Amino acid sequence: MPSATKRRAIEHEKRRKQLRLWGGAALVVVLVAVAAVVLSQGSSGSGPTVAGETRPVTVEGNPLPPQPATGTDGAIGTRGPTLRGASFDGSAVTIDPAATHRPTAVWVVAHWCPHCNAEVPRIVSLNEQGRLPQGIDYYALSTGVDPAAPNYPPSTWLQTERWPFPVLADDQNGTAAKAYGLTSYPLLVLLDANGNVVYRHAGELGEDGIAQVLQQLSAG
Repeated sequence: MPSATKRRAIEHEKRRKQLRLWGGAALVVVLVAVAAVVLSQGSSGSGPTVAGETRPVTVEGNPLPPQPATGTDGAIGTRGPTLRGASFDGSAVTIDPAATHRPTAVWVVAHWCPHCNAEVPRIVSLNEQGRLPQGIDYYALSTGVDPAAPNYPPSTWLQTERWPFPVLADDQNGTAAKAYGLTSYPLLVLLDANGNVVYRHAGELGEDGIAQVLQQLSAG
């Protein structure tokens, strides 16, 4: 039989191994709990949006008046504000026709909006058919981001739809959309080469309607 001293040494070593095992198990439990909290925040409507789905935006110039449901649009003929921000990947995006001296079309869209989900594929189809006029700068303005709503995140939604043009990601307050006078989705804003608003339309236009108003913009 081992001596008393040797037995005590063996028991001491066993306790040390048990403590190490318990410590490792406790660490795993803590890490799993932290991961669960992070995932639950990311997938909950009350949690933060995924980094990049909204971006800081600056507005230079006067915001456009809200798009009216009927009647005369007070924005027509006025100078549109310059929007400076970034796309989902952080690349800089500026919407300023007066700087580029090119007419510009901007679609203000939200990933959860059924009318946007109907209109975006039409714009993509027109582009793939070669029916979008040349000489016009085209943009999407992604706004109204809601992690609890369908098609989140918007970056994946637009990529899935094969959106081919630059995207300006609005901030969480919808600053860029408000500057364009958004009242309902989708909002199409057309600006001439001087940066003046020549057309605004809220709602779906369909392929032929989109092609028609863009041809008019191209013709000046």
